[in-house]
Amino acid sequence: MDPDDPGLIPALKAPGDLKPDFIDPPTLMPLVVATSTVVLAIMTFFVSARFFIKSHITRQHYVEDWLSYLASAGVVASAGVFIYVGDRGLARHQWDITENTFENVLYYTNVLFCVYPPTMLAAKLSVLFQIKRIFTTVQKDLAYWAVVTSIVCNFIMYNFVWFSHLFQCWPREKIWNSDVEGKCISVANSRYTGGILNAISEFGALLLPIWMIWHLKKPMRRKLVAYAVFSVGSIACAIAIVGIYLRAVVLEQPDFTWISTKLFVLVICEMVIVVIVGCFPSLPRLYYYFRGHPEGRPSDITLNKRRAGTLNMNNPLNSMTKHIGPRNRMGTPRSTVSNEHLELHQYSSYPEIAKEEKLDLRQSPSKTESLKTTQMKHSIEISEHDDV
Repeated sequence: MDPDDPGLIPALKAPGDLKPDFIDPPTLMPLVVATSTVVLAIMTFFVSARFFIKSHITRQHYVEDWLSYLASAGVVASAGVFIYVGDRGLARHQWDITENTFENVLYYTNVLFCVYPPTMLAAKLSVLFQIKRIFTTVQKDLAYWAVVTSIVCNFIMYNFVWFSHLFQCWPREKIWNSDVEGKCISVANSRYTGGILNAISEFGALLLPIWMIWHLKKPMRRKLVAYAVFSVGSIACAIAIVGIYLRAVVLEQPDFTWISTKLFVLVICEMVIVVIVGCFPSLPRLYYYFRGHPEGRPSDITLNKRRAGTLNMNNPLNSMTKHIGPRNRMGTPRSTVSNEHLELHQYSSYPEIAKEEKLDLRQSPSKTESLKTTQMKHSIEISEHDDV
């Protein structure tokens, strides 16, 4: 055998008294397979529930729904590539794979880095567009511009990260083959920058709905319920911080494959969590559906009973406003109002209901029946545009 054959030379000199093992080396594959299987199963449940709700209950998909489906497809693709390359060397110590194998590992590692930004962008935009639909109105106030700014910043940021990974070297073959002539950008700067920008994005996506919920004119109990829905994103923030640390470890320690495997395990978990956060606001409809409400919400009678104690009929608008800041009179309901059942917003868009209920009930029976019919119609329309 030729000792200079790249198929026999370890990709890294083994430390101390350790010897390269190309046959049965230590591996992180059990961790890779177990983590990927569990998080993909959880994500599939939430995304399937969202698809069922949008297809069979509300019968309406918004842009955030399609972005969520796209992100989930990206997560599945990333997990598939991760398991494939992990089994072929990434999940081993670098001294337990050959130089030829290491080149193959570097190629698929770059593929994973290139798939990550568009997948996370779709997942983040799904959450942000949903926040925009839930918390903003036709009035372009501070809340509206905060969400729009966040959407634009995330779009620019993740495109920058994607291009930095895609064109890390030119020609691209130099990324995995150091013998090729070409130029490369600083890998350290690229990965540090990507990790820091991702952490900023995670914290922004977490704090934005918290800030909006805090300014809603709602009882604290209902605010806490809404906080709980979006607080799952705090896990993604923690993972992003750990990801920055592991990026630093990868650049400082020579065992690239072993540390990178741990990093990609966290990355898969992070992507799944962001996708799940976007699915949470839809789940109450599924709860009501299985409780015997075909429309995925309580009946109009139940909703009216809930409103009876809080709705001020002397005011054309409900005292609970949907948006942050001064109230604006809305004569007609928004056609794109959120269907999510967070019970964050309750308002009446029909001033005539309040006027009608001030009428003297001692009027003729025919007028009374007519009034009841009118109120019932308005009640149905209101329930269709309330965020319960």
